[in-house]
Amino acid sequence: MMKKFLSIILISICLLSLLSGCNNNEVEEIKKAETSYEIIKVMENVYVDYINDIYLDRGKYLGKTIEIEGMFTSETDDENKNHMYVYRIAEVVEDNHDDSFNNFHNHEETELVEEKCGLEFSYDKNLPKENDWIKVIGKLSENDGSLIIKAKSVEILKDRGLEKVTSFY
Repeated sequence: MMKKFLSIILISICLLSLLSGCNNNEVEEIKKAETSYEIIKVMENVYVDYINDIYLDRGKYLGKTIEIEGMFTSETDDENKNHMYVYRIAEVVEDNHDDSFNNFHNHEETELVEEKCGLEFSYDKNLPKENDWIKVIGKLSENDGSLIIKAKSVEILKDRGLEKVTSFY
């Protein structure tokens, strides 16, 4: 009788450990699936900082899905190749060095200038019009040293966000 009782306990322990092992494996697979489809949303209040971080630490973002909103523009380069961008206007501080002022006196001024701040994207379907407010979702990749979102979707939005943004930090 005692042997039956011990064997039932051993079998129960083995079954419990097997079941808990399966649950741990399932949890691991769910976590992997969630992180592989992680969407990085470039939020309005930290837009400039996020874009700067993407360019400075591109390895952290390459292959990830990016969601970004802004204005649409298209530009043609010297080789007559078309480039599409989603961007906002950022106010940045530009240093003006004037070495001609005086060799012994370092004269330096700064001024606030507006520049386009955003990312290039590729998309092979219907394109928005110039200055349309769009949401781009796609994987970030690198092409000839340039960052580019390979867009899965480009949506024209009715409600516009802030066109001019500043650095949060």
